[in-house]
Parts: sequence; structure tokens; C-alpha cells
Amino acid sequence: MTVYRKWFCNCTGSPRELDYNEVLSEDGGEPVCPRCGATPSSDPKRTITFRDQEDWED
Repeated sequence: MTVYRKWFCNCTGSPRELDYNEVLSEDGGEPVCPRCGATPSSDPKRTITFRDQEDWED
């Protein structure tokens, strides 16, 4: 089983999925919202959220 984290930005008023997939066991970069430029570590308006999704086909 692999767990993927899906990132969303609410800067438009409704959650918009960011084009970024990260396997939680790996280190990588951060997702960036193309509209407002927010990232999880630099999000002053608190618009970035995430949801973990499990993949049972591994």
C-alpha cells in the first residue's frame, strides 16, 4: 500500500487541486499554486490544504 498526498489551494474560494504528487515516504519539493504562489511552508493566508489517499494496488 502506498499513500499519496493530494494538495489543494483555496485562493479562488473553492479547493483547486495542485498538479503535484508526492509519495509520503520520499523527500521532495513542495507544491506551488500557479495562481497565488503559495506553498505549504510559505502560506500567509492559510489557503493550502492536503488530503492523503491510499493506493491498495501495490
